Amino acid sequence: MVVKERRRCRLAVRQPRASYYAWKKEEVEKVLDLLRRSSSEGVPVIVEGRKDEAALRKLAVSGRVLCLKARRGSRLDFVEQLDGFDRVIVLTDFDREGRELRDWLYHELSRLGVKTDDTLWRRVKALSRSDVRSVEELPSFIRALEARAMGRRL
Repeated sequence: MVVKERRRCRLAVRQPRASYYAWKKEEVEKVLDLLRRSSSEGVPVIVEGRKDEAALRKLAVSGRVLCLKARRGSRLDFVEQLDGFDRVIVLTDFDREGRELRDWLYHELSRLGVKTDDTLWRRVKALSRSDVRSVEELPSFIRALEARAMGRRL
């Protein structure tokens, strides 16, 4: 009995996960598009530091980005300044300190009646898993995904 061999795409043989990385890149781009759209509509984005703000600017987020740790006042003063907004997006780092800060911001802002949106934080964290620990690493993460989707390693 003669068994025919199946022909496979050479890229699939050399880089079987290229399609996975292409899918992951598309999903991250969808999240970033949603972030860009919300930010351009006037929803402020809260990040931890200036490097996080610079990373979002590299990713073409043109709206208002507020740095929590770069302020001279206390955290409570920062939260009081957000009292006039209906909704804010929280995009803190993905480490333990960032999670605690996100939870604290959620609690304090909901006390003031400000809707805290952390769905983008959750989606980016789920897509990046352990590859990204902070917001400032997002541009290099996206470049790595692009390279892996093309079958190259960085």
